[in-house]
Amino acid sequence: MDTKPADKLIDVLNKELAIYKDILKISRNKSDIIVKGRVSDLESITKLEQTMIFQLGRLEGERERLVEELAGGMGIKADEITLSGLEEALPEEQKEKLSRCRKQFSNTIKNLRDANALNSRLIKNSLDYIDFSINLLTYAGAAGNNYENSGQSKDGDRKNFFDMKL
Repeated sequence: MDTKPADKLIDVLNKELAIYKDILKISRNKSDIIVKGRVSDLESITKLEQTMIFQLGRLEGERERLVEELAGGMGIKADEITLSGLEEALPEEQKEKLSRCRKQFSNTIKNLRDANALNSRLIKNSLDYIDFSINLLTYAGAAGNNYENSGQSKDGDRKNFFDMKL
């Protein structure tokens, strides 16, 4: 088997890994930005992430091409090949490099998944707080007795905070 495509594949995977590690750093910084409510910084980070995702897409296309080439050399279909299966077919030096890369990928993706889950919870909590605040302000003027002498609820006197004259 020609090992040049395997070397190229390992190189592409390492480039992808580097981008994922950068995205992980950004995701961890994003948590602090969300907590502090710095929306403009969050927008900037999102644009940077989009650029990185575009780079990943380009690298992913190259990775798929190399996997197809390797699979053809091994006599199997490209969609049936796995990294661990590829490791077994490679010489020892490449096997070690690919194994190290696979382990780092697995760890980085797990950490990225955890960071994104935290950020999702922080954003949800922020939105819940905003919703609560709006509801609180909306019903701020509705004080006093809400029942008539007959026991029926009276909503007609209810004032919306935003409609009140200050």
